[in-house]
Amino acid sequence: MGYTDIIAIVLSYLLGCINTGYYYVRLVHKQDIRTIGTKVTGAYNVSRLAGKKGFVVTFIGDALKGAIVVLICRFMAVADTVLLLSILLVLAGHIFPFQLKFRGGKGLSTAFGAFLLFNPIIILMWFVASIVFFPFVRRYTVTVLFALVCLPFELFIFDYPYKIIFFFILYAVLIVFACRSNLQEFIKERAYHGRNN
Repeated sequence: MGYTDIIAIVLSYLLGCINTGYYYVRLVHKQDIRTIGTKVTGAYNVSRLAGKKGFVVTFIGDALKGAIVVLICRFMAVADTVLLLSILLVLAGHIFPFQLKFRGGKGLSTAFGAFLLFNPIIILMWFVASIVFFPFVRRYTVTVLFALVCLPFELFIFDYPYKIIFFFILYAVLIVFACRSNLQEFIKERAYHGRNN
Protein backbone atom coordinates (compact mmCIF):
# COMPACT_ATOMS: atom_id res chain seq x y z
CA MET A 1 0.00 0.00 0.00
CA GLY A 2 1.50 3.31 -1.09
CA TYR A 3 1.35 6.80 0.40
CA THR A 4 -1.53 7.77 -1.88
CA ASP A 5 -3.60 4.85 -0.63
CA ILE A 6 -2.89 5.69 3.02
CA ILE A 7 -3.78 9.34 2.45
CA ALA A 8 -7.08 8.34 0.82
CA ILE A 9 -7.98 6.02 3.69
CA VAL A 10 -7.07 8.52 6.44
CA LEU A 11 -8.91 11.35 4.66
CA SER A 12 -11.96 9.13 4.38
CA TYR A 13 -12.12 8.49 8.11
CA LEU A 14 -11.50 12.16 8.97
CA LEU A 15 -14.16 13.32 6.51
CA GLY A 16 -16.58 10.81 8.00
CA CYS A 17 -16.01 12.34 11.44
CA ILE A 18 -17.60 15.61 10.31
CA ASN A 19 -21.13 14.81 11.53
CA THR A 20 -23.40 17.33 9.83
CA GLY A 21 -26.26 16.97 12.30
CA TYR A 22 -24.10 17.54 15.35
CA TYR A 23 -22.52 20.75 14.03
CA TYR A 24 -25.77 22.04 12.51
CA VAL A 25 -27.63 21.72 15.82
CA ARG A 26 -24.67 23.18 17.74
CA LEU A 27 -24.53 26.17 15.41
CA VAL A 28 -28.25 26.86 14.99
CA HIS A 29 -29.82 25.57 18.22
CA LYS A 30 -26.85 25.68 20.62
CA GLN A 31 -27.57 22.11 21.77
CA ASP A 32 -25.95 18.69 21.59
CA ILE A 33 -28.17 16.53 19.39
CA ARG A 34 -26.78 13.47 21.18
CA THR A 35 -28.82 14.40 24.25
CA ILE A 36 -32.11 14.41 22.32
CA GLY A 37 -34.35 11.59 21.07
CA THR A 38 -32.33 8.61 19.90
CA LYS A 39 -29.12 10.41 20.92
CA VAL A 40 -27.46 10.09 17.51
CA THR A 41 -26.41 12.73 14.97
CA GLY A 42 -28.47 11.43 12.04
CA ALA A 43 -31.03 13.25 9.93
CA TYR A 44 -34.12 11.67 11.50
CA ASN A 45 -33.04 12.54 15.03
CA VAL A 46 -32.08 16.08 13.99
CA SER A 47 -35.57 16.51 12.55
CA ARG A 48 -37.03 16.03 16.05
CA LEU A 49 -35.48 19.36 17.01
CA ALA A 50 -34.95 21.18 13.71
CA GLY A 51 -37.84 19.91 11.59
CA LYS A 52 -37.73 19.22 7.85
CA LYS A 53 -34.97 21.76 7.24
CA GLY A 54 -32.74 20.03 9.78
CA PHE A 55 -33.47 16.67 8.17
CA VAL A 56 -32.62 17.88 4.66
CA VAL A 57 -29.44 19.72 5.72
CA THR A 58 -28.21 16.72 7.70
CA PHE A 59 -29.09 14.14 5.05
CA ILE A 60 -27.43 16.10 2.25
CA GLY A 61 -24.35 16.91 4.33
CA ASP A 62 -23.85 13.30 5.43
CA ALA A 63 -24.54 11.92 1.95
CA LEU A 64 -22.02 14.34 0.45
CA LYS A 65 -19.31 12.91 2.70
CA GLY A 66 -19.76 9.49 1.17
CA ALA A 67 -19.91 10.89 -2.35
CA ILE A 68 -16.82 13.06 -1.86
CA VAL A 69 -14.80 10.09 -0.63
CA VAL A 70 -15.57 8.19 -3.83
CA LEU A 71 -14.67 11.26 -5.92
CA ILE A 72 -11.39 11.74 -4.03
CA CYS A 73 -10.43 8.10 -4.50
CA ARG A 74 -11.16 8.25 -8.21
CA PHE A 75 -9.29 11.54 -8.57
CA MET A 76 -6.29 9.97 -6.80
CA ALA A 77 -6.64 6.90 -9.03
CA VAL A 78 -6.37 4.44 -6.16
CA ALA A 79 -7.10 0.75 -6.64
CA ASP A 80 -10.67 -0.53 -6.29
CA THR A 81 -9.79 -2.24 -3.02
CA VAL A 82 -8.62 1.07 -1.54
CA LEU A 83 -11.78 2.79 -2.77
CA LEU A 84 -13.96 0.12 -1.14
CA LEU A 85 -11.91 0.35 2.05
CA SER A 86 -12.25 4.14 2.00
CA ILE A 87 -16.04 3.81 1.88
CA LEU A 88 -15.81 1.57 4.95
CA LEU A 89 -13.66 4.19 6.69
CA VAL A 90 -15.98 7.11 5.94
CA LEU A 91 -18.83 5.06 7.41
CA ALA A 92 -16.69 4.23 10.45
CA GLY A 93 -15.81 7.90 10.86
CA HIS A 94 -19.46 8.89 10.76
CA ILE A 95 -20.50 6.23 13.28
CA PHE A 96 -17.40 6.51 15.49
CA PRO A 97 -16.08 10.11 15.20
CA PHE A 98 -12.99 10.47 17.39
CA GLN A 99 -13.63 14.14 18.25
CA LEU A 100 -17.16 13.32 19.49
CA LYS A 101 -15.91 10.50 21.74
CA PHE A 102 -16.92 7.95 19.10
CA ARG A 103 -20.64 8.80 19.38
CA GLY A 104 -21.93 9.71 15.94
CA GLY A 105 -24.69 8.67 13.57
CA LYS A 106 -25.88 5.43 12.04
CA GLY A 107 -24.32 5.72 8.60
CA LEU A 108 -27.32 5.33 6.30
CA SER A 109 -27.12 8.78 4.67
CA THR A 110 -23.36 8.51 4.24
CA ALA A 111 -23.76 5.05 2.71
CA PHE A 112 -26.36 6.43 0.30
CA GLY A 113 -23.95 9.09 -0.99
CA ALA A 114 -21.04 6.66 -1.30
CA PHE A 115 -23.05 3.92 -3.02
CA LEU A 116 -24.65 6.41 -5.41
CA LEU A 117 -21.28 7.61 -6.67
CA PHE A 118 -19.73 4.15 -6.58
CA ASN A 119 -22.48 2.54 -8.65
CA PRO A 120 -26.00 4.02 -9.04
CA ILE A 121 -27.39 0.56 -9.90
CA ILE A 122 -26.66 -0.51 -6.32
CA ILE A 123 -28.81 2.35 -5.03
CA LEU A 124 -31.59 1.16 -7.35
CA MET A 125 -31.30 -2.36 -5.89
CA TRP A 126 -31.43 -0.93 -2.37
CA PHE A 127 -34.47 1.19 -3.22
CA VAL A 128 -36.41 -1.67 -4.85
CA ALA A 129 -35.71 -4.00 -1.91
CA SER A 130 -36.89 -1.26 0.48
CA ILE A 131 -40.17 -0.96 -1.43
CA VAL A 132 -40.66 -4.72 -1.17
CA PHE A 133 -39.99 -4.80 2.59
CA PHE A 134 -41.86 -1.68 3.67
CA PRO A 135 -45.44 -3.08 3.59
CA PHE A 136 -44.33 -5.85 5.97
CA VAL A 137 -42.15 -3.74 8.27
CA ARG A 138 -43.79 -0.30 8.28
CA ARG A 139 -40.75 1.34 9.82
CA TYR A 140 -38.39 3.37 7.67
CA THR A 141 -35.04 2.63 9.31
CA VAL A 142 -35.68 -1.09 9.80
CA THR A 143 -36.96 -1.41 6.23
CA VAL A 144 -33.81 0.20 4.87
CA LEU A 145 -31.67 -2.05 7.08
CA PHE A 146 -33.36 -5.21 5.81
CA ALA A 147 -32.86 -3.99 2.24
CA LEU A 148 -29.21 -3.22 3.00
CA VAL A 149 -28.62 -6.74 4.34
CA CYS A 150 -30.08 -8.10 1.09
CA LEU A 151 -27.66 -6.11 -1.07
CA PRO A 152 -24.76 -8.62 -0.92
CA PHE A 153 -27.14 -11.39 -2.04
CA GLU A 154 -28.40 -9.23 -4.90
CA LEU A 155 -24.83 -8.40 -5.91
CA PHE A 156 -24.03 -12.12 -5.91
CA ILE A 157 -27.07 -12.90 -8.08
CA PHE A 158 -26.05 -10.20 -10.56
CA ASP A 159 -22.51 -11.61 -10.71
CA TYR A 160 -20.62 -8.71 -9.10
CA PRO A 161 -16.98 -9.44 -8.13
CA TYR A 162 -16.53 -11.23 -4.81
CA LYS A 163 -14.41 -8.34 -3.55
CA ILE A 164 -17.34 -5.93 -3.88
CA ILE A 165 -19.72 -8.42 -2.27
CA PHE A 166 -17.31 -8.88 0.66
CA PHE A 167 -17.09 -5.14 1.31
CA PHE A 168 -20.86 -4.71 1.08
CA ILE A 169 -21.19 -7.40 3.74
CA LEU A 170 -18.83 -5.31 5.91
CA TYR A 171 -20.85 -2.15 5.24
CA ALA A 172 -24.06 -3.94 6.20
CA VAL A 173 -22.55 -5.38 9.40
CA LEU A 174 -21.21 -1.98 10.47
CA ILE A 175 -24.46 -0.14 9.83
CA VAL A 176 -26.63 -2.86 11.40
CA PHE A 177 -24.42 -2.64 14.49
CA ALA A 178 -24.92 1.14 14.57
CA CYS A 179 -28.69 0.66 14.20
CA ARG A 180 -28.99 -2.22 16.68
CA SER A 181 -31.28 -0.21 18.97
CA ASN A 182 -33.76 0.20 16.10
CA LEU A 183 -33.77 -3.54 15.53
CA GLN A 184 -34.14 -4.32 19.23
CA GLU A 185 -37.10 -1.96 19.47
CA PHE A 186 -38.67 -3.49 16.35
CA ILE A 187 -38.26 -7.04 17.70
CA LYS A 188 -39.79 -6.09 21.06
CA GLU A 189 -42.69 -4.38 19.32
CA ARG A 190 -43.39 -7.42 17.15
CA ALA A 191 -43.09 -9.76 20.14
CA TYR A 192 -45.58 -7.62 22.07
CA HIS A 193 -48.10 -7.61 19.22
CA GLY A 194 -47.58 -11.35 18.79
CA ARG A 195 -48.49 -12.01 22.43
CA ASN A 196 -51.59 -9.82 22.18
CA ASN A 197 -53.00 -11.28 18.98
